[in-house]
Amino acid sequence: MTFYLSAYRSQPAAVYLLARVRLARKEIESDLQIGLNVAYVEQESQTVTLYPFEKRYSISDAEWLRWKELQDADAISFENTGICYRFYQADAGDAAIVTGLACNTNCVMCPVSESSRRHAQLTPVDELKMQLRYFGTDIPHITITGGEPTLLKQGLLEVVQYAKEQCPSAEILILTNGRTFSVAPYAQAFNRILIAQDQIAIPIHGSNAERHDAITQAQGSFAQTIQGLRTLAQGTMRIEIRIVVSKLNNRDISNIVELLLTLPRITVVNFIALEMCGNAIKNREQVWIDYLQAAAACEDGIEKLVSAGIDIGLYNFPLCAVKHKYWTLCRDSISDYKIRYTPVCESCKVKSICYGVFNSTISTGCFVARPIAE
Repeated sequence: MTFYLSAYRSQPAAVYLLARVRLARKEIESDLQIGLNVAYVEQESQTVTLYPFEKRYSISDAEWLRWKELQDADAISFENTGICYRFYQADAGDAAIVTGLACNTNCVMCPVSESSRRHAQLTPVDELKMQLRYFGTDIPHITITGGEPTLLKQGLLEVVQYAKEQCPSAEILILTNGRTFSVAPYAQAFNRILIAQDQIAIPIHGSNAERHDAITQAQGSFAQTIQGLRTLAQGTMRIEIRIVVSKLNNRDISNIVELLLTLPRITVVNFIALEMCGNAIKNREQVWIDYLQAAAACEDGIEKLVSAGIDIGLYNFPLCAVKHKYWTLCRDSISDYKIRYTPVCESCKVKSICYGVFNSTISTGCFVARPIAE
Protein backbone atom coordinates (compact mmCIF):
# COMPACT_ATOMS: atom_id res chain seq x y z
CA MET A 1 0.00 0.00 0.00
CA THR A 2 1.90 3.03 -1.25
CA PHE A 3 0.56 6.55 -1.62
CA TYR A 4 2.52 9.70 -2.37
CA LEU A 5 0.66 12.16 -0.24
CA SER A 6 0.61 15.82 0.56
CA ALA A 7 -1.07 17.71 3.39
CA TYR A 8 -1.45 21.49 3.19
CA ARG A 9 -2.98 23.94 5.62
CA SER A 10 -4.47 26.14 2.90
CA GLN A 11 -7.14 25.48 0.30
CA PRO A 12 -6.10 22.07 -1.10
CA ALA A 13 -4.44 22.18 -4.50
CA ALA A 14 -2.56 18.86 -4.30
CA VAL A 15 -3.90 15.65 -5.80
CA TYR A 16 -3.98 14.06 -2.36
CA LEU A 17 -4.00 15.27 1.20
CA LEU A 18 -4.33 13.47 4.52
CA ALA A 19 -7.31 13.59 6.83
CA ARG A 20 -8.68 11.91 9.95
CA VAL A 21 -12.17 10.49 9.57
CA ARG A 22 -14.79 11.70 12.03
CA LEU A 23 -18.35 10.41 12.21
CA ALA A 24 -19.38 12.89 14.93
CA ARG A 25 -18.71 16.62 15.19
CA LYS A 26 -17.53 16.60 18.80
CA GLU A 27 -13.95 15.52 17.96
CA ILE A 28 -13.39 17.84 15.01
CA GLU A 29 -12.18 20.88 16.92
CA SER A 30 -9.62 18.96 18.99
CA ASP A 31 -8.19 17.40 15.81
CA LEU A 32 -7.91 20.80 14.15
CA GLN A 33 -6.16 22.22 17.20
CA ILE A 34 -3.31 19.72 16.81
CA GLY A 35 -2.97 20.53 13.12
CA LEU A 36 -4.83 17.66 11.51
CA ASN A 37 -7.20 17.80 8.56
CA VAL A 38 -10.60 16.24 9.24
CA ALA A 39 -13.01 14.49 6.90
CA TYR A 40 -16.43 14.68 8.57
CA VAL A 41 -18.63 11.93 7.12
CA GLU A 42 -22.38 12.40 7.19
CA GLN A 43 -23.96 9.02 6.52
CA GLU A 44 -27.52 10.17 5.95
CA SER A 45 -26.71 12.80 3.34
CA GLN A 46 -23.83 10.81 1.81
CA THR A 47 -21.57 13.86 2.04
CA VAL A 48 -18.10 14.61 3.37
CA THR A 49 -16.96 17.98 4.70
CA LEU A 50 -13.23 18.60 4.70
CA TYR A 51 -11.92 20.80 7.54
CA PRO A 52 -10.32 23.31 8.05
CA PHE A 53 -11.20 24.16 4.44
CA GLU A 54 -14.94 23.72 5.09
CA LYS A 55 -15.33 22.27 1.63
CA ARG A 56 -18.26 19.91 1.21
CA TYR A 57 -18.31 16.99 -1.20
CA SER A 58 -21.30 14.99 -2.39
CA ILE A 59 -20.08 11.44 -2.80
CA SER A 60 -21.27 9.33 -5.72
CA ASP A 61 -22.85 5.94 -5.09
CA ALA A 62 -19.81 4.15 -6.48
CA GLU A 63 -17.36 6.10 -4.30
CA TRP A 64 -19.62 5.75 -1.26
CA LEU A 65 -18.95 2.01 -1.18
CA ARG A 66 -15.44 2.88 -0.01
CA TRP A 67 -16.48 5.71 2.33
CA LYS A 68 -19.08 3.72 4.23
CA GLU A 69 -16.45 1.16 5.30
CA LEU A 70 -14.51 3.82 7.18
CA GLN A 71 -14.60 4.00 10.96
CA ASP A 72 -14.13 6.90 13.32
CA ALA A 73 -10.48 7.99 13.65
CA ASP A 74 -9.33 6.11 10.54
CA ALA A 75 -6.81 8.04 8.47
CA ILE A 76 -7.21 8.53 4.74
CA SER A 77 -5.60 10.10 1.75
CA PHE A 78 -8.25 12.24 0.12
CA GLU A 79 -8.47 13.17 -3.54
CA ASN A 80 -10.21 16.38 -4.53
CA THR A 81 -12.66 14.38 -6.64
CA GLY A 82 -13.99 12.73 -3.47
CA ILE A 83 -12.10 9.45 -3.78
CA CYS A 84 -10.40 8.25 -0.59
CA TYR A 85 -7.89 5.58 0.35
CA ARG A 86 -7.52 4.38 3.92
CA PHE A 87 -3.90 4.13 5.08
CA TYR A 88 -4.66 3.62 8.78
CA GLN A 89 -7.47 1.66 10.39
CA ALA A 90 -8.03 2.91 13.91
CA ASP A 91 -9.18 -0.40 15.42
CA ALA A 92 -6.43 -2.50 13.80
CA GLY A 93 -3.87 -1.97 16.57
CA ASP A 94 -1.04 -1.36 14.13
CA ALA A 95 -0.12 0.78 11.15
CA ALA A 96 2.49 0.96 8.41
CA ILE A 97 4.31 3.73 6.66
CA VAL A 98 5.86 3.04 3.27
CA THR A 99 9.05 4.80 2.26
CA GLY A 100 8.46 4.06 -1.43
CA LEU A 101 9.18 1.09 -3.69
CA ALA A 102 12.78 2.05 -4.49
CA CYS A 103 15.27 -0.63 -3.45
CA ASN A 104 19.00 -1.30 -3.76
CA THR A 105 18.49 -4.97 -4.63
CA ASN A 106 16.43 -6.68 -7.32
CA CYS A 107 15.42 -10.00 -5.75
CA VAL A 108 14.25 -12.47 -8.37
CA MET A 109 11.21 -13.52 -6.28
CA CYS A 110 10.20 -10.03 -5.12
CA PRO A 111 6.44 -9.34 -5.48
CA VAL A 112 7.33 -5.87 -6.81
CA SER A 113 8.51 -5.64 -10.40
CA GLU A 114 11.93 -4.33 -11.38
CA SER A 115 10.38 -1.54 -13.45
CA SER A 116 8.27 -0.38 -10.50
CA ARG A 117 11.34 -0.13 -8.30
CA ARG A 118 13.44 1.62 -10.93
CA HIS A 119 10.84 4.32 -11.50
CA ALA A 120 9.78 4.68 -7.86
CA GLN A 121 10.57 7.73 -5.79
CA LEU A 122 11.24 7.86 -2.08
CA THR A 123 8.42 9.31 -0.02
CA PRO A 124 9.61 12.64 1.44
CA VAL A 125 10.47 12.49 5.12
CA ASP A 126 8.03 15.30 5.94
CA GLU A 127 5.18 13.30 4.40
CA LEU A 128 6.09 10.22 6.42
CA LYS A 129 6.11 12.33 9.58
CA MET A 130 2.72 13.73 8.67
CA GLN A 131 1.31 10.22 8.30
CA LEU A 132 2.58 9.36 11.78
CA ARG A 133 0.61 12.26 13.25
CA TYR A 134 -2.62 10.62 12.11
CA PHE A 135 -2.01 7.33 13.95
CA GLY A 136 -2.77 8.62 17.43
CA THR A 137 -0.51 8.58 20.46
CA ASP A 138 -1.54 5.19 21.85
CA ILE A 139 -1.03 2.95 18.81
CA PRO A 140 0.88 -0.19 19.94
CA HIS A 141 2.74 -1.15 16.76
CA ILE A 142 4.21 0.66 13.72
CA THR A 143 5.89 -1.01 10.74
CA ILE A 144 8.28 0.95 8.54
CA THR A 145 8.66 -0.71 5.16
CA GLY A 146 9.45 -0.09 1.51
CA GLY A 147 11.08 -0.80 -0.92
CA GLU A 148 14.18 -0.30 1.12
CA PRO A 149 13.70 2.18 4.02
CA THR A 150 17.42 2.78 4.57
CA LEU A 151 17.59 4.55 1.20
CA LEU A 152 16.23 7.51 3.18
CA LYS A 153 19.65 7.53 4.88
CA GLN A 154 19.56 9.95 7.82
CA GLY A 155 15.92 10.61 7.01
CA LEU A 156 15.02 7.16 8.31
CA LEU A 157 16.53 8.02 11.67
CA GLU A 158 14.42 11.19 11.67
CA VAL A 159 11.28 9.17 10.96
CA VAL A 160 12.03 6.66 13.72
CA GLN A 161 12.73 9.40 16.23
CA TYR A 162 9.54 11.21 15.24
CA ALA A 163 7.56 7.98 15.59
CA LYS A 164 8.86 7.59 19.12
CA GLU A 165 7.83 11.14 19.95
CA GLN A 166 4.38 10.93 18.37
CA CYS A 167 3.57 7.34 19.36
CA PRO A 168 5.54 6.70 22.56
CA SER A 169 3.87 3.35 23.31
CA ALA A 170 4.46 1.86 19.87
CA GLU A 171 6.78 -1.01 19.14
CA ILE A 172 8.62 -0.17 15.93
CA LEU A 173 9.37 -2.81 13.29
CA ILE A 174 11.70 -1.90 10.41
CA LEU A 175 11.65 -4.18 7.35
CA THR A 176 14.97 -3.83 5.52
CA ASN A 177 17.45 -5.88 3.51
CA GLY A 178 20.10 -4.84 6.05
CA ARG A 179 22.82 -3.92 3.56
CA THR A 180 23.19 -0.30 4.67
CA PHE A 181 23.85 -1.41 8.24
CA SER A 182 27.25 -2.65 7.07
CA VAL A 183 28.21 1.02 7.50
CA ALA A 184 29.02 0.81 11.19
CA PRO A 185 28.19 4.41 12.24
CA TYR A 186 24.78 4.10 10.59
CA ALA A 187 23.97 0.83 12.35
CA GLN A 188 25.24 2.22 15.65
CA ALA A 189 22.87 5.17 15.33
CA PHE A 190 19.96 2.71 15.24
CA ASN A 191 21.45 0.84 18.18
CA ARG A 192 21.15 4.06 20.15
CA ILE A 193 17.59 4.93 19.12
CA LEU A 194 15.89 1.50 19.07
CA ILE A 195 15.14 -0.21 22.37
CA ALA A 196 14.31 -3.75 23.50
CA GLN A 197 10.65 -3.54 22.42
CA ASP A 198 11.63 -2.59 18.84
CA GLN A 199 12.60 -4.96 16.06
CA ILE A 200 14.54 -5.00 12.80
CA ALA A 201 13.65 -7.72 10.26
CA ILE A 202 16.25 -8.69 7.65
CA PRO A 203 16.11 -11.46 5.01
CA ILE A 204 18.79 -14.07 4.47
CA HIS A 205 18.29 -15.87 1.15
CA GLY A 206 21.17 -18.34 1.20
CA SER A 207 23.77 -19.89 3.46
CA ASN A 208 26.59 -18.41 1.41
CA ALA A 209 27.37 -15.37 -0.70
CA GLU A 210 27.00 -17.18 -4.02
CA ARG A 211 23.40 -18.23 -3.40
CA HIS A 212 22.26 -15.11 -1.50
CA ASP A 213 23.75 -12.69 -4.03
CA ALA A 214 22.29 -14.63 -6.96
CA ILE A 215 18.82 -14.19 -5.47
CA THR A 216 19.23 -10.49 -4.61
CA GLN A 217 21.05 -9.85 -7.91
CA ALA A 218 23.35 -7.55 -5.93
CA GLN A 219 26.98 -8.60 -5.65
CA GLY A 220 28.33 -8.23 -2.13
CA SER A 221 24.90 -8.09 -0.52
CA PHE A 222 25.48 -11.22 1.58
CA ALA A 223 28.68 -9.87 3.15
CA GLN A 224 27.04 -6.50 3.76
CA THR A 225 23.99 -8.05 5.40
CA ILE A 226 26.02 -10.32 7.69
CA GLN A 227 28.25 -7.42 8.72
CA GLY A 228 25.16 -5.30 9.41
CA LEU A 229 23.65 -8.02 11.57
CA ARG A 230 26.81 -8.29 13.64
CA THR A 231 26.87 -4.54 14.29
CA LEU A 232 23.14 -4.39 15.10
CA ALA A 233 23.69 -7.21 17.60
CA GLN A 234 25.51 -4.68 19.77
CA GLY A 235 22.19 -2.92 20.37
CA THR A 236 19.20 -4.01 22.42
CA MET A 237 16.44 -4.25 19.79
CA ARG A 238 15.09 -7.64 18.69
CA ILE A 239 16.62 -9.01 15.49
CA GLU A 240 14.38 -11.00 13.19
CA ILE A 241 15.50 -13.01 10.16
CA ARG A 242 13.12 -13.68 7.27
CA ILE A 243 13.71 -16.61 4.91
CA VAL A 244 11.70 -16.39 1.68
CA VAL A 245 11.34 -19.97 0.50
CA SER A 246 11.62 -20.58 -3.25
CA LYS A 247 12.94 -23.11 -5.71
CA LEU A 248 16.25 -21.25 -5.54
CA ASN A 249 16.90 -21.96 -1.85
CA ASN A 250 14.51 -24.65 -0.60
CA ARG A 251 17.32 -27.21 -0.39
CA ASP A 252 19.48 -24.71 1.49
CA ILE A 253 17.04 -23.89 4.31
CA SER A 254 18.69 -26.11 6.92
CA ASN A 255 22.09 -24.64 6.05
CA ILE A 256 20.70 -21.12 6.38
CA VAL A 257 19.37 -21.98 9.83
CA GLU A 258 22.75 -23.38 10.86
CA LEU A 259 24.33 -20.10 9.74
CA LEU A 260 21.81 -18.12 11.79
CA LEU A 261 22.66 -20.14 14.89
CA THR A 262 26.24 -18.85 14.64
CA LEU A 263 25.13 -15.20 14.59
CA PRO A 264 24.62 -13.23 17.81
CA ARG A 265 21.23 -12.23 19.19
CA ILE A 266 18.87 -13.62 16.53
CA THR A 267 15.56 -13.70 18.39
CA VAL A 268 12.98 -14.49 15.71
CA VAL A 269 13.06 -16.44 12.43
CA ASN A 270 10.11 -16.32 10.06
CA PHE A 271 9.74 -18.48 6.97
CA ILE A 272 7.95 -16.66 4.13
CA ALA A 273 5.94 -18.26 1.31
CA LEU A 274 5.99 -16.55 -2.09
CA GLU A 275 3.57 -13.88 -3.26
CA MET A 276 3.32 -14.52 -6.99
CA CYS A 277 3.37 -11.13 -8.65
CA GLY A 278 6.02 -8.67 -9.82
CA ASN A 279 9.44 -10.27 -10.27
CA ALA A 280 8.15 -13.53 -8.77
CA ILE A 281 5.63 -14.16 -11.52
CA LYS A 282 8.03 -12.93 -14.20
CA ASN A 283 10.55 -15.52 -12.96
CA ARG A 284 7.93 -18.17 -12.17
CA GLU A 285 9.82 -21.12 -13.65
CA GLN A 286 12.91 -20.13 -11.71
CA VAL A 287 11.36 -19.49 -8.28
CA TRP A 288 7.96 -21.15 -7.80
CA ILE A 289 7.52 -24.28 -5.73
CA ASP A 290 4.25 -25.53 -4.33
CA TYR A 291 3.49 -24.29 -0.82
CA LEU A 292 3.41 -27.90 0.37
CA GLN A 293 6.98 -28.42 -0.83
CA ALA A 294 8.06 -25.07 0.59
CA ALA A 295 6.65 -25.87 4.03
CA ALA A 296 8.29 -29.31 4.04
CA ALA A 297 11.64 -27.68 3.23
CA CYS A 298 11.38 -25.66 6.46
CA GLU A 299 10.75 -28.55 8.84
CA ASP A 300 14.35 -29.47 9.68
CA GLY A 301 15.19 -25.82 10.20
CA ILE A 302 12.15 -25.36 12.42
CA GLU A 303 13.25 -28.21 14.67
CA LYS A 304 16.77 -26.78 14.98
CA LEU A 305 15.40 -23.35 15.88
CA VAL A 306 13.01 -24.80 18.44
CA SER A 307 15.92 -26.59 20.09
CA ALA A 308 17.81 -23.30 20.20
CA GLY A 309 14.89 -21.49 21.84
CA ILE A 310 14.29 -19.10 18.93
CA ASP A 311 10.78 -17.90 18.10
CA ILE A 312 9.45 -19.09 14.74
CA GLY A 313 6.66 -18.10 12.38
CA LEU A 314 5.29 -19.38 9.08
CA TYR A 315 4.09 -16.45 6.96
CA ASN A 316 1.71 -16.74 3.98
CA PHE A 317 1.27 -20.52 4.26
CA PRO A 318 -2.28 -21.96 4.05
CA LEU A 319 -2.96 -24.70 6.59
CA CYS A 320 -3.37 -27.36 3.89
CA ALA A 321 0.32 -26.91 3.02
CA VAL A 322 1.57 -27.35 6.59
CA LYS A 323 1.73 -30.43 8.82
CA HIS A 324 -0.72 -30.25 11.71
CA LYS A 325 2.07 -30.15 14.29
CA TYR A 326 3.24 -26.81 12.84
CA TRP A 327 -0.15 -25.10 12.52
CA THR A 328 0.45 -23.04 15.66
CA LEU A 329 3.40 -21.41 13.86
CA CYS A 330 1.21 -20.08 11.02
CA ARG A 331 0.68 -16.32 11.20
CA ASP A 332 -2.00 -13.94 9.96
CA SER A 333 0.46 -12.23 7.61
CA ILE A 334 -1.42 -11.38 4.41
CA SER A 335 -3.07 -7.97 4.09
CA ASP A 336 -6.86 -8.31 4.20
CA TYR A 337 -7.41 -6.97 0.70
CA LYS A 338 -5.01 -9.57 -0.75
CA ILE A 339 -6.52 -12.66 0.91
CA ARG A 340 -8.41 -15.13 -1.27
CA TYR A 341 -9.69 -18.71 -1.10
CA THR A 342 -10.40 -21.02 -4.04
CA PRO A 343 -13.85 -22.55 -4.61
CA VAL A 344 -12.35 -25.86 -3.52
CA CYS A 345 -11.43 -24.28 -0.17
CA GLU A 346 -15.14 -24.06 0.71
CA SER A 347 -15.15 -27.79 1.48
CA CYS A 348 -12.15 -27.52 3.83
CA LYS A 349 -12.99 -28.23 7.48
CA VAL A 350 -10.45 -25.68 8.75
CA LYS A 351 -11.15 -22.79 6.36
CA SER A 352 -12.44 -20.67 9.24
CA ILE A 353 -9.03 -20.75 10.95
CA CYS A 354 -6.88 -20.63 7.79
CA TYR A 355 -5.34 -17.29 6.89
CA GLY A 356 -5.83 -17.88 3.16
CA VAL A 357 -3.65 -17.31 0.10
CA PHE A 358 -2.51 -14.29 -1.89
CA ASN A 359 -4.99 -13.32 -4.59
CA SER A 360 -2.13 -13.13 -7.11
CA THR A 361 -0.99 -16.65 -6.33
CA ILE A 362 -4.49 -17.95 -6.98
CA SER A 363 -5.18 -15.82 -10.05
CA THR A 364 -1.93 -16.90 -11.72
CA GLY A 365 -2.83 -20.57 -11.24
CA CYS A 366 0.10 -21.36 -8.97
CA PHE A 367 -1.82 -22.48 -5.89
CA VAL A 368 -3.23 -25.97 -5.60
CA ALA A 369 -5.74 -26.29 -2.74
CA ARG A 370 -5.88 -29.53 -0.75
CA PRO A 371 -9.02 -29.29 1.39
CA ILE A 372 -8.71 -30.89 4.81
CA ALA A 373 -11.51 -33.38 5.38
CA GLU A 374 -11.32 -33.70 9.16
